Amino acid sequence: LYILLAWAFLISFISFRNYQYLSSGMLTPKFQLIHEAYVFNLWYLPLSLITLAVLCCFLARRVAKVYIYSACLLFFLAIDLFILRYYITYVEPQKLVVRHIIIESPKVSSILRILHLSDIQCGAVGSYEEKVFRTIDSLNPDLIINTGDYLQTIAPATFKSEFPKLVQLIRNSNAPYGTFGVFGDTELELYSIPEVELGALKLLSSRSELILTHAGRIHLHGLSLYESKNPEWAKRAAVQWLDESSDNDFRILFGHSPDYALGVKALPIDLCLAGHTHGGQVRLPFVGALVIDSKIPNDWSRGFRKIGTPFLNVSAGVGSNRFGGLPPIRFNCPSEMSLIELVPIKKSFTKL
Repeated sequence: LYILLAWAFLISFISFRNYQYLSSGMLTPKFQLIHEAYVFNLWYLPLSLITLAVLCCFLARRVAKVYIYSACLLFFLAIDLFILRYYITYVEPQKLVVRHIIIESPKVSSILRILHLSDIQCGAVGSYEEKVFRTIDSLNPDLIINTGDYLQTIAPATFKSEFPKLVQLIRNSNAPYGTFGVFGDTELELYSIPEVELGALKLLSSRSELILTHAGRIHLHGLSLYESKNPEWAKRAAVQWLDESSDNDFRILFGHSPDYALGVKALPIDLCLAGHTHGGQVRLPFVGALVIDSKIPNDWSRGFRKIGTPFLNVSAGVGSNRFGGLPPIRFNCPSEMSLIELVPIKKSFTKL
């Protein structure tokens, strides 16, 4: 009876906390609740299961041997939860998938390789971040575009201690046509950094850049953080930029949040890039991302698609959200970067 009551209490508590987490809203993340759910379900719960298993072993010796089966089941469940904790904290967040995307366009004369990465968001620059930039080197991109959130430091690390290390990694992996970025949410200190201290990173906040490449003219426009979260303001900025560019330019609009894409679906833009959502970080089968912190449809929160006139690529991010000391949590949503190849449209000839 004691075991049944204890088990009922545990199940009720788990259900209540998970209900709170799932009902907290698909858009706005409740970081404290996420942290509590992580700690309870993947630490306190397996420890409680082990305690109950030990009690069952005691009852198996004193009362009935049938309790040994309950002990085995409880031990098995506890071990599974500890394995899950290890996987979502240490394995999937550092898996780093490279997604390959091909876009055919009449605006390029040869192949141009664009690397899109987002949300490095490291608590401290370490071996994983070095691995990220070694991967970038191995891909040999012609152009790199970063859609924000570079650091989210965890004490004792600070922005002052970590940003120079990140700048050095960016400098070492700079692409022939440059590395461009926009401001994200996580590092307000970045706004006060002089341009000269950014190294190879060129931030475009409500600014444009025309790049003359071997494959053709690439016209970039970076949105400010506010514009990226406001579709109407993004549309106004994009219309002004389009008036200043040529129809023969391959036009790339990028911002931190993908919300802006809702306002530019009908504009003559070739490619939109964004991050911010992290793909949800936790994606359940048949449900998708639990939390995306965005107004876009849930299925837009990760990946490449056509959204009207433009293509849109939303990166699930290189790093994980570390708000308030959160561990890097990912499930069914590995860290990623995207290699986008612009290729000329193949001409077909009809035999007469």
